[in-house]
Amino acid sequence: MKQFRLSTLATMLLASTSAYAQTTPSQATASQTPADGESEIVVTGIRRSLADALTAKRDSTQVLDAISAEDVGKFPDKNVAEALQRVTGVQLTRGGGEGQSITIRGADASLNRVEINGQTALSTSIAAASGNGSNRQVDFRDLPAEFVSRLEVVKSATADMTEGGLGGTVRVITRRPFDTKTGYLAGSAQGIYNQLAETVDPKFALIGSKLFAHDTLGVLLSGTYEDRTIRYDQARTTGWRQVEAVQPATPTTQNCLTGRNQARCVDLDKSGFGDFYPDIPRYITATEPTKRYALNGIVEWRPNDAFKAYAEGTYTRSDTTSDDQYLQLGTTQALGNGGIDPASVTIVDETANKVTFVNGSTAPAGLAVNYRSVIGSLNRRTFNGIAGAEWQVGKIKLSARGTYARSKVFNDEVDVTATVSGRTALPYITIDYGNSQHAPNIILPFDTTSTANVNTLSVEARPRVNRQQEVGGKFDAEYRPDEDGLLTSIKAGVEKRDLTSSSTFNNSVYTLNGITGQTTRTQSGVTGTQIVSTSTPAAVLQQIQGLLADHAGVTDGNFFKTGDLGFSNIDRWLSLGPDLADAVGVPNPYGSNSPLDTYRVKEKNLAGYVQSALHADVGVDISAILGARLVHTETVSTGSQSLSNVITPVRYSGKYTVVLPSANLRVALIPNKLLLRATATDVLARPAPSQQAPNVRLDPVALTGSRGNPALKPYRAWQYDLGLEYYLNRTDYVSITGFQKDIKSFIDTRTQAEEINGVTYTISLPVNGTQRVKIQGIETGGQFTFSFLPGILHNLGATANYTYMKDSGYEGKDYFTGTTLPFPGVSHHSYNASLFYDDGHVSVRGSYNWRSRFLISSLDRGNNPSFGEAFGQFDASAGYTLSRNWSLFLEGVNLTDSTRIENANSVYRRNVIETYGRRLYFGVRAKL
Repeated sequence: MKQFRLSTLATMLLASTSAYAQTTPSQATASQTPADGESEIVVTGIRRSLADALTAKRDSTQVLDAISAEDVGKFPDKNVAEALQRVTGVQLTRGGGEGQSITIRGADASLNRVEINGQTALSTSIAAASGNGSNRQVDFRDLPAEFVSRLEVVKSATADMTEGGLGGTVRVITRRPFDTKTGYLAGSAQGIYNQLAETVDPKFALIGSKLFAHDTLGVLLSGTYEDRTIRYDQARTTGWRQVEAVQPATPTTQNCLTGRNQARCVDLDKSGFGDFYPDIPRYITATEPTKRYALNGIVEWRPNDAFKAYAEGTYTRSDTTSDDQYLQLGTTQALGNGGIDPASVTIVDETANKVTFVNGSTAPAGLAVNYRSVIGSLNRRTFNGIAGAEWQVGKIKLSARGTYARSKVFNDEVDVTATVSGRTALPYITIDYGNSQHAPNIILPFDTTSTANVNTLSVEARPRVNRQQEVGGKFDAEYRPDEDGLLTSIKAGVEKRDLTSSSTFNNSVYTLNGITGQTTRTQSGVTGTQIVSTSTPAAVLQQIQGLLADHAGVTDGNFFKTGDLGFSNIDRWLSLGPDLADAVGVPNPYGSNSPLDTYRVKEKNLAGYVQSALHADVGVDISAILGARLVHTETVSTGSQSLSNVITPVRYSGKYTVVLPSANLRVALIPNKLLLRATATDVLARPAPSQQAPNVRLDPVALTGSRGNPALKPYRAWQYDLGLEYYLNRTDYVSITGFQKDIKSFIDTRTQAEEINGVTYTISLPVNGTQRVKIQGIETGGQFTFSFLPGILHNLGATANYTYMKDSGYEGKDYFTGTTLPFPGVSHHSYNASLFYDDGHVSVRGSYNWRSRFLISSLDRGNNPSFGEAFGQFDASAGYTLSRNWSLFLEGVNLTDSTRIENANSVYRRNVIETYGRRLYFGVRAKL
């Protein structure tokens, strides 16, 4: 099943979206008013949802796909991102097996705009280890699917839409109190079984809505609570590096690593090209208990048909306690040929398929085995608040809203590391990739569950806080003439949004060194390492062994119990946790922050627009929306720089003004049957705040680093769509859409030599690419219910879609070979296929999602590009309606037990092999 393919595109039924629409909350069965020429059909459950979704899609002038809840609190997938992956052109990125973010038509997740009821959803991304600051990628894991009434993926822009979606705009639309005049109280209780963690966790959801004051005042409140155990395992090779044959390396511009002088690289197969060797191979078993809370409230007042006012807010909270256990190897040492034993090496595709490193030093700079524990907490908070009103005055509709959004993510990370180093304790390290998965099979000269060889112990506190805040206001006015003329509407408005994004990083390390006998402390923002105490190596070793004996344990032995690792070897190693960290002493990191990794970016956006809606009947029904949006942006970036060992604050400012025209055309070639769509829109997406920040991160060992670029301009692209949609009836259709995205300005990564504090580093930084990139594609699909079949077969239905994309013009190159790379995020092929059965009492659905290989980054660790390999996953669900008010459900995610893999441009250089097992959801829903 992991290599599942559909033999022909025809069998995928050609759907442009797996679209599930909203069921009227007060009805289990609904009769729909037929379109002209159609007989009345009565549909329930999934069929009703599909029919309502097609109505929204068919009536829209834009290129739009929708997914809607089947009933209150009943969404077709357990996660918003996992639901969105069913839409054509949308691919999913997972975090610990959960749907986390999406790309749209090859555009990175941070280049798509996400809105909650029209307001900006802010990012909660963070990664203290890599120094990753704020970006614009929205994490969908904390937003409950139970809140959602409908999801829309808008792929063509109009002038009244807030700019920021290069790939598209995701609209998250929550339920509102006037969706139905009948009050209700609905909820669910469920258990979640994680196969890898072997736990059953609870989740509860409750939503209620009621109208008051003679149905003029509506109130809706909803809340969810979830206690999850997220568990995933990884076998990683952090990077693949070429090795300098002669140590120490001579001038930077001439050596193997940064000068690409292949004559100086270790080349055991005599190909004339340096071999690639593993850099930091490691195993990770990650257990992350997570509690999630979410609240949503809406108060809406409608005293008459011409006026409404509302106030609403959505709050999410996620608290994760990390227990991530690493077994990782340090394979870099300043030794001729890097300490490689030539007799041990086999080379495949210029890559060491097996290698033994011989320890050439008793110093800490030699080979090392680290038992590392990443503990602490990860806390995410978001709030979105809106207050607004709409007023119809004759032919003019006025609307105004004020918005406030904030997000905060605090990664209070603590790393505990026990190290085995030195020639006596660690004479060699062997890594064997000669297995079916090309995974790192680590072979060591000692028992990984024993503390006997540990000679260094450290505790590092590395908290990072990212904050974002947006304050905005929007005013629109729309005029609709009564006459049946060409102009049906003219609309204009102004919008202001001020975004502040900041990131603060602190760091402090406390180390017990059994080799030197010293106890030291290193503090971020403080020059040098402070010696806390000095003793004999034997005394410090005794102290280390005593701490480990009292407070260390071993992992649970379930490493890669699911998935496919390709071999079976080490599955248990030393486990270091909070008790050990407390016993050693967690250093206080807050005496000084890391100035080169702390920054603030302020962004002021002012936009105005005008657009008109047109309609004409010239034998065929034609409607169009034409408009233009004027956008002015000012930025101020503050941070620090280091020159001649002196750190000074810096401040940069920038601004730009752009005009974004748009045109959307819809032609009903056959009324309510055959539609033609054509669009041309100019869109932008702004750089991530971290890309604009003047922050610098350096690796003093590899002499590499990265920094931001305050002078960045936004991504810009012209987008075009041309499509046909044929609607057979209320529930069935086929479609095909061709699209093209001409990216005229984008942000790429460049490396350059920079001298910092007298040392020359190879610095990577974001820059605006000058080439023109073109992404072209075709989306095809269809949706069918088999009501013409006899017996129970008439309750069957299917949806499917397929997307093909190709790119050209991108000048990204493989650092080593110079070969052209694809544009990041573009999978040439992706598809979804679903089959369902629904008879009003029993419902069953199975869905398979697949995407082909895609580029993640053109420049990863070791200067190799990184690719995501082809990946597919099968999910299924079943439900049984006990009565009008009660139903049972059972749902499974990743039933194929698929393994996620990344590589460094070769299957023989795999970076990540991840398993997260199957997840099962079971429970009961009720609606009163």
